[in-house]
Amino acid sequence: MKPTLLLSMVKHELQLLLRSKWLLNFMILFLFLSVLLYFYGLQSIKSDPVETTYGLESVNTNIETMNVNPEWYGLKEIKKEVSSSEEVNQSAYNRSIAMLINLSLWLIPIICLILGANSIIADKESGRFSLFKTYQVSYWHYMCSKFVSLVLSLFVVMGISYGSFGLILSLIGKSFEGSIYLVFMAVNMLLIVVFSAAALFIGAVSKTRMQGLSFALFFWSIVVFVYEFVIFSIVDWIPYSMKLGSLFSLILLNPVESIRVWSISKLNAEYVFGPEYLMIEKWADNGMLTGALFLSIIILLFLTIASSTYLLKKRGV
Repeated sequence: MKPTLLLSMVKHELQLLLRSKWLLNFMILFLFLSVLLYFYGLQSIKSDPVETTYGLESVNTNIETMNVNPEWYGLKEIKKEVSSSEEVNQSAYNRSIAMLINLSLWLIPIICLILGANSIIADKESGRFSLFKTYQVSYWHYMCSKFVSLVLSLFVVMGISYGSFGLILSLIGKSFEGSIYLVFMAVNMLLIVVFSAAALFIGAVSKTRMQGLSFALFFWSIVVFVYEFVIFSIVDWIPYSMKLGSLFSLILLNPVESIRVWSISKLNAEYVFGPEYLMIEKWADNGMLTGALFLSIIILLFLTIASSTYLLKKRGV
């Protein structure tokens, strides 16, 4: 592969993508959602704060004690302290980031699939791909240039929108935890990389924009919504001794699920999995979870780009 040729092709593809109104609309959408969810988190903290009564978290204060003083049993009431404005802002920020992570797991895949698939289909319909085949350039150059340009353009959009959100919070003096923000950005970047490669496959097998849109929506619905139900249906039939290892392998096959599990572990919220899945916390502590995630993503990227290149070359459309 010729680096200078690939660099010039990536530059050309970037120019085409950055002119697209889709990217501008996505950037405005991300910025709007981040601001909206931050103020939603701020309002939810004020209207539904966490209360602690008699050592029990989030329990109604109107506990029926049958006229027995709970302090007789050592259960002393914990007075709720008035949270400072800094603590409220921090809690609102944490809630908004958690909601944005969940939203990214839904939005980023379909955005990448539609934008990337349309990039290849547009070349087929306009005749640019037929012109490309007359040059002495391999199909690998074409697919890699599409992949790199799509990833970089979406990185730019994400950086501008969410970067502006973080910058605004810093300028107005709102405190937030940087580690949570880094996990959030890492989740978005991983999703962009994985589904930009998947978009190449959809673009390679599709002949028209409508067909590409149908394939994109079908694939998106499978990996985002249907796959988790398939996992638990399969796991029920697996012997108990092999259940956890099989579940972990099935999660790694779907980047949405693996990135979701990885982000939860990085946010120190493994307790949501329950006591039966404490091994996930152990894998996160020894680095096995992160290593398995990145290894699975690298394998999926190679297989997807290779198969997309092969199909595009074989079909010759």
